[in-house]
Amino acid sequence: MAKAKQSYRHPAEYYTNPDNSIGYLARIVFRSFSRLLERKTLEYDVSAGQWRFLRQLWREDGITQRELSERVGMREPTTVVALKGLEKAGLITRKKTAEDRRKTFIYLTPHAKKLELVLAPMNAEIHEVATRGMTDAEVETLQALMRRVIDNLAEETRELAVLSEIKA
Repeated sequence: MAKAKQSYRHPAEYYTNPDNSIGYLARIVFRSFSRLLERKTLEYDVSAGQWRFLRQLWREDGITQRELSERVGMREPTTVVALKGLEKAGLITRKKTAEDRRKTFIYLTPHAKKLELVLAPMNAEIHEVATRGMTDAEVETLQALMRRVIDNLAEETRELAVLSEIKA
């Protein structure tokens, strides 16, 4: 049986040019953003990697290690290594509860809580640099389109996970 021909927006060769690849462009944006932000946060001994975890904990302190891992978009073993560094730096504490010893809850230290007031404006400054020359409406459109790409890819990833379970 002949396989149905896949129809794409552009020929496959189009995406061999990195400037036409959304993934490539997103990666360059991410790396540039992280590099500029880290230049500022390192003054307070906070790396770009640590920033990702702190930002989530500033939104909700006392979540489980697993929840934090999901919110940051990292695998749990990577999160464990990052949390050791955050703990060593005096930015978090880890606690287990008597009700469920399997779950580890992550809490910001008072020092880490104070850092939000210093580091958040640095993040806002990088956003201003990144969106220079754009209108508010263009920035909102950019954010909406990026969220749609993220949702599309997440949906595809979920479908792949289901397919791999079926084949197993």
